[in-house]
Amino acid sequence: MYFNTSGSNYAKIHLSSDSLANGYYLKVGGVDDDISLYKITSAQHSKIIDGPDDFIDLDSIQLSLLVDRDSIGNWQLSAKRSTDVSFIAQGQAFDESHLQSDFFGIECVYTQTRSDRFRFDNILVEGYSFLDTFLYPQANDIVINEVLFNPVEGDNDFVEIINRSDKTLCIKGLQLANYYAGKPSNFKTVSEAYAFMSPKDILVICSSKETLLDYHPEAAEDRIIEIASMPSYNNDEGDVVLALDSISIDEFHYTESMHFDLLQEVEGVSLERISTELKHWHSASEPSGFSTPTLVNSQSQLVIEPKDIMTLSPQIITPNKDGIDDILSVQLLFQESGYRGRLLIFDSNGFPVRTLVNNALFGTTNTYFWDGLTDRKEAATTGRYVFWLEAIHPNHAAIVEKQSVVVGWE
Repeated sequence: MYFNTSGSNYAKIHLSSDSLANGYYLKVGGVDDDISLYKITSAQHSKIIDGPDDFIDLDSIQLSLLVDRDSIGNWQLSAKRSTDVSFIAQGQAFDESHLQSDFFGIECVYTQTRSDRFRFDNILVEGYSFLDTFLYPQANDIVINEVLFNPVEGDNDFVEIINRSDKTLCIKGLQLANYYAGKPSNFKTVSEAYAFMSPKDILVICSSKETLLDYHPEAAEDRIIEIASMPSYNNDEGDVVLALDSISIDEFHYTESMHFDLLQEVEGVSLERISTELKHWHSASEPSGFSTPTLVNSQSQLVIEPKDIMTLSPQIITPNKDGIDDILSVQLLFQESGYRGRLLIFDSNGFPVRTLVNNALFGTTNTYFWDGLTDRKEAATTGRYVFWLEAIHPNHAAIVEKQSVVVGWE
């Protein structure tokens, strides 16, 4: 362009368009003498890359432009003037509003004296058909990890999810739902964009990010997804459904009675998954503020691979709601299936205080948890306790195993 651009003399390069109502274009020049990328949606224009002002504040402009967009929607804009040695970045942005294009074109805006001073040459437009080859979550790849369904007044419900797989997964089309009339219903979209979760990534979904951060200031803001509205999750009982394109990939049926029995108040207390490998839940710890959105669960336990018939961990538990050794895991390992039996807990005087399992058909591997409460929902007193396992098999000798642990309350 052989002139200094202005508000009345500039160029638009329409990179992709459908009759100028939807698409993307570069605006070269104008009042700010810059190069910027715009988006058009339903004839509404919005700037998505704002290039530096006065970059082309020249009497005559010889300019090379380079625009690149990848298959996801990441844009990069660069430009080189005749005096520049290499291309200079003008900005980058993410936008995937428009995925198809019908036209490429150039639009010149000018006054009469500038009508013959535009020149365009060496135009190359190329692209490749986008084939979505991303991995999407299958059942139990991404699971529900924590739920706050009864928040304190002013706070909002949240659902935390975690990628328990070893794959980076695309969550475009991910949804939350509940149950109505016996089937998943009221689906709410979590992500319409191409977004991804790496292995062990945690995300929290809620209707107000600002509110969640006010009540849970330790949460990581970039790990929170705000959606227009959440499915309804009742305070006493309900179902949380995680789905992809309306197909369930994980579900959690909760009740208020799942909370730790010694809690005097459960409002504002979330239920946390103890292990991503198992479907066992516990109230979040008191020192954590009774919830841990975007953070490692306060009650999480690493389930150790069992080597013996019965494995207890840890050897000392202190179920005082501080999130440290509050829960005991019991793992049972049998060489083959078909064993049936029971698992009892006795105090140091030999009195039974808790029946963890009664007349159960065991699998080859089994995991149970003890929260330090008796069958009467009372706190076990400080002291040593014996775990007694009895298992019988139609083709093998009976198994009797016992191990002890210590309960403390400091």
